[in-house]
Amino acid sequence: MKICMLIRKHSFLDVRVFQRQAKSLAALGHQVVVMAPRYNGQLLNINKKPVQAAGFGGSAFELDGVSFASYPARQPNAYQIANVQKTMLRVTQQRQPLYGFDGLLRRALFTDADVYHVHEPDLLFEAVQLKRLFQQLGKRVSIVYDAHELEVDAPLMRELMLEADHLITVSDSIAAIYEKRHPSIPISIIYNSPKGADRRSHAERDASRNPQRFTIAYEGMLTLDKGDPRRIQSIVNALTEAGVEVRFKIFGQLKMPASMAQKRMENWLRRDGRVSCQWVDYEQLHNQWREVDIGYIYYDLRAPNRKFALPNKFFSMMNNGIPIIVNGAREMSDIVLSRECGIVLEEGKDSAAQYAEQLLQLSGNRPLLEQMGANAVRAMNEKYGWERMEAKLKEIYAKL
Repeated sequence: MKICMLIRKHSFLDVRVFQRQAKSLAALGHQVVVMAPRYNGQLLNINKKPVQAAGFGGSAFELDGVSFASYPARQPNAYQIANVQKTMLRVTQQRQPLYGFDGLLRRALFTDADVYHVHEPDLLFEAVQLKRLFQQLGKRVSIVYDAHELEVDAPLMRELMLEADHLITVSDSIAAIYEKRHPSIPISIIYNSPKGADRRSHAERDASRNPQRFTIAYEGMLTLDKGDPRRIQSIVNALTEAGVEVRFKIFGQLKMPASMAQKRMENWLRRDGRVSCQWVDYEQLHNQWREVDIGYIYYDLRAPNRKFALPNKFFSMMNNGIPIIVNGAREMSDIVLSRECGIVLEEGKDSAAQYAEQLLQLSGNRPLLEQMGANAVRAMNEKYGWERMEAKLKEIYAKL
């Protein structure tokens, strides 16, 4: 089966798109083509930086058994979005001639795929147009929509989902909401589990780490809403004042809403020897967890989608045998509590001081940390590991 994965906002190296699903589907014997957006002629890495590596210069290239087809991409600005979506709704409802916002539609058309696997809600529009065109030509094409998060139940989305053949999403709560919205569409859950990592608890993995040092880590983009660098600063200071030799590792990069705030926080991260912040490529992430004692997650829960999230960082921690401290995001909290693999701070009781208080207690209880880490590994082996997600992908595509 030939599968074309549609992306525009995501990097062609995106972890869920390429590292997990595309590689797994290729290993299962499918021919996989990932659309690779070029902005101003450049392919972008996951951290939005231009990719400089050789071999990616042409309009088509291959990597780890997956084919890529690049195209000139653009995104509508805030003033264009409403008009673009109105046009998409009109074209969809009235079955008007093909409408392409950038080079994606034409490039995807020439892949002549059997399945168009959509990783962004706006790209369902292109997939539906492709499906209809191929129907006119006598070819049956399927659409798989992969909802990375809970999307707004808008008129355009409802119209486009009428032609989707399968819906994939990332958590049980989001799946339940989509089941009510789209009762006629089969739904599967593919968790954001790491692919191919060696699962071991702390004791099994690295007995040589410094037992006097308490190391906390965060993975991913660090913003005010996710992670909150101000909280990290307060937590580190509070633990130091309590006599803990603390280290805080950030495997990602900082993004603040204002340039002066960004500069001040960057200066602190650069100068404070207790903290490190650096982008880590996906292939190297597993090694970075070796000396970590606990994983830190904070989400601003005023956005409903974050309550239902099961992000990459969550399963990355579990897969590496790292206990987790998280505030009251529903899906993460349910797993942490049911699997006894960390600590949950209730919503409204998740200030920096309350994080620091819990972390201080954990820093003096190594046996508990070890047990929670072992529980996390067991949970991945029993339910959440990528090998189980790959089996689900195989089943989904067998039924299309």
